[in-house]
Amino acid sequence: MNRYQLLASASIMTFLVGPNASQAQSPEIAGAALTAIPSIQAVLAGSAPRSIAVGNDIFRNEEITTGPEGFLHVLFRDESNMTLGPNAKLTIDDFVYSPATGTGEIVMNQTQGIMRFIGGQISKAGNVQINTVVGTIGVRGGIALINVQEGGSVQIFFIFGDEISITSVNGDTAVLTDIGFSVNIASDGEIGAPQEISPDELGATMNELETPAPTAVRVEVSDAVLANLQDRLEQAQPVDPETGLLEDLGVNEPVSVNELETILGVDVLDEQAIQDIFEEQSEEIGGGGSGGLD
Repeated sequence: MNRYQLLASASIMTFLVGPNASQAQSPEIAGAALTAIPSIQAVLAGSAPRSIAVGNDIFRNEEITTGPEGFLHVLFRDESNMTLGPNAKLTIDDFVYSPATGTGEIVMNQTQGIMRFIGGQISKAGNVQINTVVGTIGVRGGIALINVQEGGSVQIFFIFGDEISITSVNGDTAVLTDIGFSVNIASDGEIGAPQEISPDELGATMNELETPAPTAVRVEVSDAVLANLQDRLEQAQPVDPETGLLEDLGVNEPVSVNELETILGVDVLDEQAIQDIFEEQSEEIGGGGSGGLD
């Protein structure tokens, strides 16, 4: 079980989906979020809104949008990896995978921002397709950086692998087989000549995909509110009289998210819910402390 300190962490993402959650068929799992930094929204038609954190599932037919400081790293079931930088938007249109044969298909639609794709089992057969407004990109056994820029043009970096194939909306085609080269698709669909990637250009693009340093969100509440919260935790989990620690947790085993949710009766990954519960406790105790989240 993953353990979390009693702090609102930056490693949280908001998972927002549409109405009508009660569908007969569950959405198909494509992968899981390994790193998620807000603000991120994921929309899956036919489901009710919920919040997810690192380790939760990412689904087929799910539209993912990262905010100005958003960052998301996804591990697919076939061991492919996808990383999205800030202000990116991408939909997993299709994901089919057979572990027995190691074959399947990945189809994604990237409409803005930077995405790094590292191919897994499916990529070895060349069945990875990334659609953009100006063209379709196929990745075979490799690593690609795709930057959908403002205005609609797309820059494609071939970092490693067998080949990257490109077909633009006007019918132009190109194939990259030499690693370390890039190709641009203009907003009108014209494919430029392959260019050797400059270190500065690659570095600037890769910097957009660096994981932001995690930051803790400080919760300012009165001592009385904290004492009340500690009492509730101790009532739910006995304290060792000799050490003063929760008996089953210890110094390096803080309260988990699920345990804390059970004790408090709220979704601890929902910042508004956290703020509300501290405000309610402040009112019950008689005021004091801001009860706010910085």
